[in-house]
Amino acid sequence: MTMLLLASSLHAAPADRRVLFVGNSLTYFNNLPAAFASLAPPGETLAVDAFARPGARLLDDLDDPMLARLLARGRYTDVVFQERGGDAVCMPRSNACRELSAAAQASAQLAAAARVGGARVFYLGTWQVNPTVEPALIHGERMIAMRMQATYIPIGHAWLALRAAQPDTNWLAPDGQHPGRATTALLAVRSWQAVTGRSPTRAPCVGGALYTHMPSADGFFRVNPDARPRTCLVSPALMRAMLGAP
Repeated sequence: MTMLLLASSLHAAPADRRVLFVGNSLTYFNNLPAAFASLAPPGETLAVDAFARPGARLLDDLDDPMLARLLARGRYTDVVFQERGGDAVCMPRSNACRELSAAAQASAQLAAAARVGGARVFYLGTWQVNPTVEPALIHGERMIAMRMQATYIPIGHAWLALRAAQPDTNWLAPDGQHPGRATTALLAVRSWQAVTGRSPTRAPCVGGALYTHMPSADGFFRVNPDARPRTCLVSPALMRAMLGAP
């Protein structure tokens, strides 16, 4: 079944924009790709796929044959990469920055493959609960994005500011590690702004399942814009706050 989906992805009907998200459980949890797709205004044709496996680093994806096929023949206009949470932290005077260098090199190779396939490349940031670690995360993420020659989509500063202003909102899942619905909404909104150059006019709503586990055996899945039920992740008021966050 998954191979049929992959084949249809490689030979799908033309769309105004074809986007691939590549990441891990932070990417598929609450179905970020579907939240992103839901922001398309009426009449705008958008196709969104994802390749995301639990605990996967971009380094782990480097030699994956399925991802290689997607990048080479998926006809994506845009590819959004996301690293495993915390892996981009680069603390001064620690081994973390040296380890990050290898991860950045692997990410650069993936980004180059995406560009050869005709896509623009984006690097979607993550967040840190501890504000004192946030500058080290931003430093590492900027380093990776620079090596990738990718447009960086920062999340951490806005996430901390919004969480401080609205501490009772579900920014984290019950496990304390994965994104809550509000965080997935923020990821979708910031990705939409970066990829399209426009601010969304409505809050993101997920059609179908709000994933908490890998949606397929190999990590590939396609967003179905007609999936039901639809779950809106945040209120219009919180959506407006996200658009105004730093």
